This record gives sequence, structure tokens and C-alpha cells, in this order.
Amino acid sequence: MSRIGIIDLGSNSARLMIYEIEKSGAYWPIFEMKQNIRLAEAMNDGIIQETGIQRAISCTRLFYRAGQLHNVDEWLAVATAAIRQSRNQSEILHRLRVEAGIAYQVIEGADEGRYGYIGAVNTLPIQNALLFDIGGASTELMLVESRKLKGVVSLPHGALNLMKRFENVSETETARLVYHFMQEALNEVSFLSFAQNMPLVGMGGTARALAKLELARLNKPSARIHGFTMDQEAVQQWFEELSSLPLAKRKKIKNLSKSRADIIVPGLAIMSALMKKTSSPSLMVSRAGLREGIFYERYLRYTGSAVVHDVLSHSLFNFQRKFVVNPTVSDLVADAALRLFDALVEKSLVDAADRTLFYTTVQVESAGCYIHTERWMHHSAYLAQWSQLYGLGYHETEDMVQLLSGKANKRLKRLSLLLRLAKLLTLQLGMNAEEIEIVMNQDSLMIGRIPDMNHQVEKSADASLVDEFLLTFQIPLIFLDA
Repeated sequence: MSRIGIIDLGSNSARLMIYEIEKSGAYWPIFEMKQNIRLAEAMNDGIIQETGIQRAISCTRLFYRAGQLHNVDEWLAVATAAIRQSRNQSEILHRLRVEAGIAYQVIEGADEGRYGYIGAVNTLPIQNALLFDIGGASTELMLVESRKLKGVVSLPHGALNLMKRFENVSETETARLVYHFMQEALNEVSFLSFAQNMPLVGMGGTARALAKLELARLNKPSARIHGFTMDQEAVQQWFEELSSLPLAKRKKIKNLSKSRADIIVPGLAIMSALMKKTSSPSLMVSRAGLREGIFYERYLRYTGSAVVHDVLSHSLFNFQRKFVVNPTVSDLVADAALRLFDALVEKSLVDAADRTLFYTTVQVESAGCYIHTERWMHHSAYLAQWSQLYGLGYHETEDMVQLLSGKANKRLKRLSLLLRLAKLLTLQLGMNAEEIEIVMNQDSLMIGRIPDMNHQVEKSADASLVDEFLLTFQIPLIFLDA
């Protein structure tokens, strides 16, 4: 087992993430920490002042101590735009190494964008998109086509330094000026002509804060942020609403942190200008970005690529190793479940579009036993929602959680019954998938054949399945004796 500490010393905030890599190869973040250090705010005439340097040193000491407490074996620490742009960079790096014990690497803007791309593309089901990361002192733009990075640029304009640039005007005027300033800056990015009508994928504090506000508005304040998507109209509505409020009122908005209240308006101005420039219809929010990208590059360094071939299969494999899901059992049940699913698709009793959702649910449904065998499917639902399981669409993940927690609607109830039927056949009756005979006609589903099959089903722990199947599918489920 090894533990890696990753530090992102940003222009607005600094973040620590500690990953654990188990002997099996399974990996997991085990600790996160954030400090607001506002380095960009402490910069005057290209020099970060002593107050900002002290904040960075104090923060790094705190992170280093946390790493010691968590037995970190290896540090990967990077500094981004504020230190990259500062004229006293060498002095700051020296003091951080001597006074706080961490040797930082200052990464170029293109590398910052590349790491953000790696973090997002390894954790989201995206093919073609324009990625962006709005920081305190820079904004990175990354063009992605067929999951490949086709263009990257770092603009030296972020939420914090643009707020400072226009600090002598009213707050409403600041929003307008930042918006038009960024429209002009974006005209210089040549590859944006290839990003027309592409969805946006947003990283950074502005995108995450916006997602929290929108989820609260939808009465889903505790929902998962990663992968959440909102349309262009919702983004514009929040920009107009928040930019019309004075700072004192923004600080009182529920689900918006006070430390974000001042810089969210310039951040949204940057985002709105980008959406306008590209005519983007939607924004997907990525919780994964630079730190995750640094980890994946380190973790996958011997594979020849920092990008996984398939997000869902990679993530599912990692999830099962972490929570000790027996692949022999899950594959056995999944093979039977998919045979049943495909038979019902032919009669339009289930939707073919749900096949990946159904397969993934079957593969993770026993993970909750890692926590406790009592109410284990509820534990599985929690793990599916909040653990690092990636690759499904946002609503597919919600559906999987509903399926596992037993709060299924009519459509998901049908999938739940198929899963139970597959487990009955494979785990209680001892059949392999290829041994299951499936006869689907207009007025019944017939399953066979083993000796005394009907009697075995009647004595099983899931004998009620026959009646529930009839009620849900409106056709009888018939078991055939050999």
C-alpha cells in the first residue's frame, strides 16, 4: 500500500488530496483539505506581497502535517497561475521548501489545462466538449474531440484578478466589464471556432458553486455534483440574478459560501462570455480536475497513456476491488440478467437504452456487504452515489441509486425484478446463464429447465417474485420443470 499527497497551490485556494493505492491496485482518495489563501489578491505590480507568502507557507505547513498524520509516502505539489505570474517566484518557492517542507513545481498554463483534461476525461462520459477551468488568476480552455485533447490555452484572467482589475466600479458594472473584457480575450483563441455548439464542461470553484445553487433550487441540495448538467438559460439566469445583488446580500444566500460570494460574479461573467462565444447549449460540472489529473498521470504511468480506454469499465473494476465484490459471482448474475433483459427488450417490456444502467447495477449491487450484510443494498446505493464510480450519465447514476435503494418507479421496478429473477436462478437454484432456457411469447415468460423447478422456486426466499412479476409486467412468469 502507498499513499500519495497531491497539493494544488492555486491563486484563490489551495487544496490537498491524499490517495491510497492498495496492493490490489485499487485506489481511492482518503482525505481532502482546502484553505483560502488568495495569492492573486496579494499580488501588486507582479510581486506577491509578504501577507500572501505567509498564507501560502502556513497553508503548506498545515498540509504537510496532515500528510504526516496520514502516512504520505510521496508528494506531488504544484503551483499555478499566481506564482507562475509572480516576479518573486524563486523566493516564494525557496521559502516554501525551507519553511514548510514541500518542494513545489510551477506548472505552465498548458500543463494546468492538460491535467484538468485528464481529470475530467477519466471520470466523465464525454466525447466532444469544450472544457474550462476558471481559477483565481487564470482560465484554461481545452478542446476535446473523440476524448482526445485537440487544443489547450491558458488565459491570464481569473475570477480574483479580474475582480481586482475592476475594483473601482460598482458591483453590477464589474459584471458587465468582466463579461465584455472576456469576450475580447476569447476572440484570440483560434480553436474556439471548432467548439461551436459543443457542451461545456466546467471545473473549478465557480462551476461547483453554481451547481450547488442550482441543485438547491431544484430541491436536491444533497445530490452529487460531479456530472450535473444545466442548460444555458439556467446559467444566464444565475449570472443575472447574482450580479444584481450587492455583496452583503450574496453572503446571505444559502448554499453559497461567504468566501465565494465576492468572486462568483466575475467567475460567472467569464463562464457566460464563453457560453455566448461558443453558442454552447449546456454546462456539465466536473468535480474532478487538476489534482485528479496529476494522480491519473502518476497512477497510469506504465500503461502508455494517462487516459483510460473506457471510463465505466475502468471505474467499475476499481470499485469492485475496493469494496471486495466477487467478480465471479457478479459476472454470473450479470450474464443471466442480461439474457433476461434482452429477451424482454424484444417484446418492448424494457427499454434497450437501459442496458448499461442495468448491467452496472448488477455489478455493484453486492458492494454494500463491505459495510454490513444487513440492509446491504441500501449501503450499495450510498456507495454508488458517493464513491468514485464514474462513467454513467448523471441521471443514470440517479436511477442506479433509486434501483439499489428500493425507491424505484415503474420503469426501474421492472429492472429490479429482472435482477431478483437472475439472482434466484443463479444463486438459489444453482443455474449458469447458458443453462437457462428462456421462452418469450405474447402472453408469458417461461423459464426452465431443472428438475422440480416450480417446487424449488416455491420454497425459495424469493417465492413472491411470481406474483410481483405478473403485477408489474402484466404477463405470467412460468417455470418449466425438466
